[in-house]
Amino acid sequence: MKVIIVINTLGSGGAERSMVELAKFLHAKNNISIKFVCLEHRKIGIEKEVTSFGIPVIFFEKSGGYFAKTKYLVEVLKQEAPDIIHSLLTESNIITRLSRKFYSKGKLVQSLVNTAYSEERKKDNKLSWQKFQLAKQFDIWTARCTPNVFYHSITKEVLKHYKPLFKIRENYKVIYRGRDENPFLNIGDQEEEHTRFTLINSGRQEFAKGQITILKALSYLREKYGYTNIKFQLLGRQGAYSDVIQQYIVENKLEEQVEVHGFVNDVQRRLVKADAFIFPSYYEGLGGALLEAFSAHLPCLCSDLPVLKEVVGSEKGAMFSPPGDFKALAENIKLLMENKKLQLELADYSLNRFQSKFKIDKINNEMLKMYVELLD
Repeated sequence: MKVIIVINTLGSGGAERSMVELAKFLHAKNNISIKFVCLEHRKIGIEKEVTSFGIPVIFFEKSGGYFAKTKYLVEVLKQEAPDIIHSLLTESNIITRLSRKFYSKGKLVQSLVNTAYSEERKKDNKLSWQKFQLAKQFDIWTARCTPNVFYHSITKEVLKHYKPLFKIRENYKVIYRGRDENPFLNIGDQEEEHTRFTLINSGRQEFAKGQITILKALSYLREKYGYTNIKFQLLGRQGAYSDVIQQYIVENKLEEQVEVHGFVNDVQRRLVKADAFIFPSYYEGLGGALLEAFSAHLPCLCSDLPVLKEVVGSEKGAMFSPPGDFKALAENIKLLMENKKLQLELADYSLNRFQSKFKIDKINNEMLKMYVELLD
């Protein structure tokens, strides 16, 4: 079996990480050839990890938009002649669909990884709504005009989001993402005296991740209850909201409580040293960072999005609050911080949920089975 994965970048997002883990799994199989076609370089991310593992990566090194990238992809596909062409993320999906007009061999699989057209995005004041609507319509048009696409959706809620837009019928399969077990799980933080309650969030610094809501919640807890012993660590590459985050920290004198680390390579080690994972996203596809928190045996506070409730699996499995509601989030933080029994119950639930649903080997085998069934 010959597989080509078409991807925007090998950056630091959850979708990229999941696809790389699948590629490693496939690369280890004697009867499978796997390559990436990457539309641009990303300095911060997992490019080096992929190449050092021995997985070939073909980069689009020229300049140009959809037409130039489509032409290049067609040339690569004709040369490689893959059995499976698997794309993910909007730009790569669109370009791969356009390429089918000129190269129609092989089975086309497209991963649906987020609820990209959520109404919550209207709250993002850095987003041009007119350009957003144009991009949405182009995405929909290319999906409806491209025959024989098989869709892999990472959650039922993501499938529900795209089904009417793309007119998806029976040509799909829902397979969750997976993650490795946390190798530091039994180490924890045994050296420092636990004098602070540490919250941790892992995600790029963008509107979607709602990190400004966390900062507002910390300010609220300090002003209303006098709490200054809460520490917050933000892990994730810089993005469109980095300046907003930094400005809020300075203006509200949160420097002593907040650490912004940017992209780091030791997320798993940092997670096990925290007291709780906080994930107040405005929209998600699944939330790979949430799976990593599950595997680190952490109690979780997150937005009451349908997709996150699907991933958590129970209303009692995490502490939920509406996206953007910093007061509700703050009250949940206070309740969790003051209740050791609740912390342990939620942490145990997280780990059990991870082990039953999201272990990477199980997910990778399901993905391989999907490929084999498509070829058969």
